[in-house]
Amino acid sequence: MGKLGHDTKHHLSSKLVFLLFCVGLLGVVFIADVVWTSSSSISSAYQSVAFNWALQTSGKVLFVNATDKKDNEKEAPRGKKHHPAYKFLPATYADLPAPELEWEQMPSAPVPRLDGYAIQIKNLLYAFAGYGTLDYVHSHIDVYNFTDDTWGERFDIPKDMAHSHLGIATDGRYIYIVSGQYGPQCRTAITKSFSLDTETKKWRSMPPLPAPRYAPATQIWRGRLHVMGGSKENRHTPGVDHWSIAVKDGEAIEKEWRTEVPIPRGGPHSY
Repeated sequence: MGKLGHDTKHHLSSKLVFLLFCVGLLGVVFIADVVWTSSSSISSAYQSVAFNWALQTSGKVLFVNATDKKDNEKEAPRGKKHHPAYKFLPATYADLPAPELEWEQMPSAPVPRLDGYAIQIKNLLYAFAGYGTLDYVHSHIDVYNFTDDTWGERFDIPKDMAHSHLGIATDGRYIYIVSGQYGPQCRTAITKSFSLDTETKKWRSMPPLPAPRYAPATQIWRGRLHVMGGSKENRHTPGVDHWSIAVKDGEAIEKEWRTEVPIPRGGPHSY
């Protein structure tokens, strides 16, 4: 009996030791996992701070490349987190802080327009000509008053001025209209150019453009009216020509357009 009791106690002691060993081993594994997780978080936080600092000092902006997302998800092994693809752009592409803008419906225009042109001077918006239908073009200007919230004044354009695909610029009083398409459907472009005094509503003719253009980019800079790009006479070939002429008070003070440095990439509707 004494020997049996001794064996039983020895067996129980062995079990207890084994259980304590297992518990201790689990404890060690748990502590190691906590330490590894903490070190990973600290490392990730450090990398994030360092990464953001590098972006700020480099003057670049980071964007998620959404186009690569599906492909990356397919290639990512199971059980591993997907890391999106990134691409870097210069900081000039970043959005600047700006107030939130809200849309407000304005009164409908007196007539529908396609491929006309609109330009604002102070509180007035001038809507030029344009298509009414494919077979009909408008030959007048409608004026919208932002202060009164109404369409009011209406007056005709010169009979030999283009109706659509215009090149237009303003200096704050005079509007300069260059080239464009004369007539409905897909008629030819013309070289005739004009200016409009918005205070007196008087039109003046200007020297014709050296070659007709559809919807050229048109701007005034340092007293010169610049016309660039647009489509050439066949409507399909992008123009890269660049011309300018000195203007003052709605008049050209030179007899001819001056040829300037061609633009790198042409085409119509490049405002």
